[in-house]
Amino acid sequence: MGIAKLKLFFTPMCPKCPFIKEYLETKSSIEKEFVDAATKEGLQQAREYGVGSVPAILFFDETGALISQAHSLEEVKRVLENKTLV
Repeated sequence: MGIAKLKLFFTPMCPKCPFIKEYLETKSSIEKEFVDAATKEGLQQAREYGVGSVPAILFFDETGALISQAHSLEEVKRVLENKTLV
């Protein structure tokens, strides 16, 4: 199974988030959801997944199971390009 979907948790004040979001937008084969953790709804989702800081990128397989996560652009690239699950 591969990566089918990802969620990027970000906040407007996060200095690293725009670079990660820009990179992720180039990955057209993966369904993406960008979640603003500064909103009430986004904070609720972050709590559900145990996200305590941003950026946080969660990777899911075709069944919706969480298979990996990353917190930096370097980790994201490692997961996506090398298919490394961290």
